[in-house]
Amino acid sequence: MLPGMDICFFQGHRALSLNSKLNLASAAGFMTRALSPFYGWWIVAASAIILLLAGGVGYYTFGAFFTPLVDEFEWNRAQISLSMSIMGLVGLAGPLFGMWVDRYGARRVMIPGALVMGLSFACLGFTSSIYYFYAMYFVVAVGQMAILHIPVLTLVSQWFEKRRGLATGISVAGLGLGGMIMLPLSAHLISVLGWQWTYRILGAAVCAVLVPLIILVIRDSPRDIGMLPDGEKHVDREGHQRMPLSDSSMQIPRWTLSSALRTPTFWLLVASFTLVFVGTSSLIAHAVPFFVGQGFSNQVASTILGSTVGVSILGRISTGHLSDRVPVKYVAALFFMLQAGGLLLLIVPGTQVSIPAFVIVLGLAMGGLFVLEPLVIREYFGLDSFASIYGGLWAFETLGWGAGPYITGYIFDKTGSYNTAFIAFIFATLLATVLVLLVRRPRLSAT
Repeated sequence: MLPGMDICFFQGHRALSLNSKLNLASAAGFMTRALSPFYGWWIVAASAIILLLAGGVGYYTFGAFFTPLVDEFEWNRAQISLSMSIMGLVGLAGPLFGMWVDRYGARRVMIPGALVMGLSFACLGFTSSIYYFYAMYFVVAVGQMAILHIPVLTLVSQWFEKRRGLATGISVAGLGLGGMIMLPLSAHLISVLGWQWTYRILGAAVCAVLVPLIILVIRDSPRDIGMLPDGEKHVDREGHQRMPLSDSSMQIPRWTLSSALRTPTFWLLVASFTLVFVGTSSLIAHAVPFFVGQGFSNQVASTILGSTVGVSILGRISTGHLSDRVPVKYVAALFFMLQAGGLLLLIVPGTQVSIPAFVIVLGLAMGGLFVLEPLVIREYFGLDSFASIYGGLWAFETLGWGAGPYITGYIFDKTGSYNTAFIAFIFATLLATVLVLLVRRPRLSAT
C-alpha cells in the first residue's frame, strides 16, 4: 500500500482513487478484526516505535556526539549547545504544525516529517563547519516537529477516552526506551566507526523504519475504520457515529487556540513547563560532558544518561496511570519536584556516590514531564483543537527548551563548572511547581 494510492492525480481516475481508499480502509479493518480487539493499541505500539527511533536519535544522541565534536573541531560548549537552541526555535512554529495536524490528519504530516528528519540527520555526517552543523540540526528539528509530540500524542488522544492516561504513558515510554537504547548505541558506533558514519547510519534507519510503519499502521482516528474511542461501536441507523457520553466530555467546551490564549490557565501552563524544560533540555545536552568531566569515558557517561532515560519509562507509564486517578496538576507538581531533586544530586559532594540516586530520581521526573503536556491540554481544553493548542503551548515552551543548553554551555565556558547553572535550574523548577498548582479549569468566554 503506497501513499500515492490515496491521491487521484487525474479526474479520469477518480474511480481508481476511490477503490484505493476502500482497499486501505478494508485492510485496516481486517487488521482490526484479525490482530486486536481494539486497533487503538496498534496505534499505541506504532507511536511508541516512532518515538523510540525518532526521539531516541533526534534528542538523546546529542550528548554522545558532544565530546567527539569538541575534539574534532575545537568548538566550545556554548557553540555546540547553540545547535539545540536553534532546534528549539523551530518549536515556535508549533501552532502551524498543530493546525496542519487538525486539518490534514497526523498521518499526512508524519510521512514527510520522517523523510526530512532522517535525511537531514544523515547529512550531519558531512559536517565541516559550524554553520552547516546549525543548518542541518534546524532541518532535523523541522522533521521532528512533524513526526513527534504533536502528531503522535494527538493520535493517542483521538483513539482513547477512558484509558487516555495509560495509553499516553505507554506511547511516550517509547521515547525513554529510545534514549536508553540509542544513546549508548550511538556512543559505541562512534567509538568503532566514527561520528560521521554514526550520523549517516542513524539517519538512514529513521527513514527505512518509520516511513513504512506510518503508511501501513497509522490511522488518524477510529472513524477511519468504523470505530469509536476505546473500541466502542455505537452507530445510529443512518450510519453516523454517536460518541459515548462521559462526565469529562460533557464538561469540556469547544476550545480553539485563540480562546485558550485568552485564559490564565494557558499562560500558567506555559510558564510552568517553560521553566521546567530549561533544566530538562540542559541535562539532555550536557549530562554526558558533565560526567566526562567527572572522570568517566564518553561511553560510560552515555550509558549513565541512557540508564536515566531508561528509568524514565517507568515515570512515563506511572504518570499516565496516576493521571487517570488524580488531578493532573498534582501529578505535574510531584514530577517537577523530582526534577529539582535530581538536579540537586548533581551538585552535592561525592558525585559518583549519588549517581544511582540521580539515575532513579531524574529518570522518573524526565519520564513524567513528557507525558504531562498532552494530558493537561486534554484535561483543560478538550479535543476540538487539541493539536493547535498543544502546538501553541509547545511554541512558548521552546524558549526554555532552546535557551537552557546554551545558557548552561555559556556558564561552563565562563566558570569551568556546571554548578551555577544547575542551582539556577533548581530554583526555576521550584517556581514552576508553585505555578502549576495555581492552575484552575478555565471558562470559555462568550464571543
